[in-house]
Amino acid sequence: MSPRNSYLFFSYLMLLVTFIGPTEAFFSTPTPNTSFPKSKPMPDIVLTDENGKVVRIPVKNIERDWTWEDYTATGEFSCDLFVPENGQVKGCAFFMHGFSQYPVAYRKTLKEACEASNVAIVAVETGLLSSIVQEESKKVSFFKRKEAMQFFLQRAVSEDTKQCIRMVMGGSDVFAEYGVTKKAVGNKIAVMGHSMGGGLSFPVAADFSEIDYVFTMAPAFGVEDFDPIVKGVEERAPANSMLLAGTWDLIAPEKKINSISAAANNEKKNSSVVVDIERGLHTGFEDRLVLFNFKLSSVSNLLFLFGVIDAALFLIIKIFSFIRTNTGQLEGSGILMEYLLKAMVANKSIDPEEAQAYLNDNLEDRFEQEFSFKYGQD
Repeated sequence: MSPRNSYLFFSYLMLLVTFIGPTEAFFSTPTPNTSFPKSKPMPDIVLTDENGKVVRIPVKNIERDWTWEDYTATGEFSCDLFVPENGQVKGCAFFMHGFSQYPVAYRKTLKEACEASNVAIVAVETGLLSSIVQEESKKVSFFKRKEAMQFFLQRAVSEDTKQCIRMVMGGSDVFAEYGVTKKAVGNKIAVMGHSMGGGLSFPVAADFSEIDYVFTMAPAFGVEDFDPIVKGVEERAPANSMLLAGTWDLIAPEKKINSISAAANNEKKNSSVVVDIERGLHTGFEDRLVLFNFKLSSVSNLLFLFGVIDAALFLIIKIFSFIRTNTGQLEGSGILMEYLLKAMVANKSIDPEEAQAYLNDNLEDRFEQEFSFKYGQD
């Protein structure tokens, strides 16, 4: 991409973020339990799976109730809820998305993992377009806005997620109608994430002594306040963590991901497993490529049409879109997510050899050699 087109692309992106504005829904009716933040149900997300079956994903809107140093959060946030159709909830996982993504990018994987493990999954919809990020970013000069937006986004996503964890652990009935209760979940709680959300998983888990399972896909380092090592595993390493790394990932390189796992193993021996995926891409963990809530293929087509990106970059996007669906990365990642959640339900420690055997039993033979397992080490 030429310097001129790079500048235009970033400018259009900033304008898109600025003018589309907040995407959060309006908050109103409280739940009966007034000792917890108020919440209200939103219309279900209705999808059709590959077999033509209608899938409903419940959505809740929740009033924020957290502080960060001298900052008090206001407004509301929405979260998607994936619950097993048989109603037998045996645990709960909390998922955080990547920097420019929303849960829409992972819905198929999360739903399948939920059904396979009987573990409910909560994913906050807080993102770059949310008012809590936008309003705070406007107070910062344009030249410092990129880093500021990252901080505000990481703070909002992690704190909104922690609020959901506290509500479930504290006995709130916010998700009770779906069988997600303190009694059903008990201490079977996991934190999961991709990219930015993967990096945030360790600081979030460190805040809860009850959380012993973390699953991350291409965990990325962000601003120092949320460093996955300093603010995460060195504060409290989870008893079990699995970190997936793509060998072709330029955003979250395998070496950096291994350093998180190694730090965790230094704190708790053989607690953290790294899974290297041959030819794995940063976006290969997403069901669909998105920019915010928009399908990336549609966005790239539009930007190419208006000359914002050149033909070379447009072709690269198309090639990478093809590669990411033909390596087994997405399928294998979902299977390994299931493995960790099932281990949590059974109160078992994760093991590289067991994880590989579970993967081999459930993944097409032609993809098995793409995955290698090890304990992270310095």
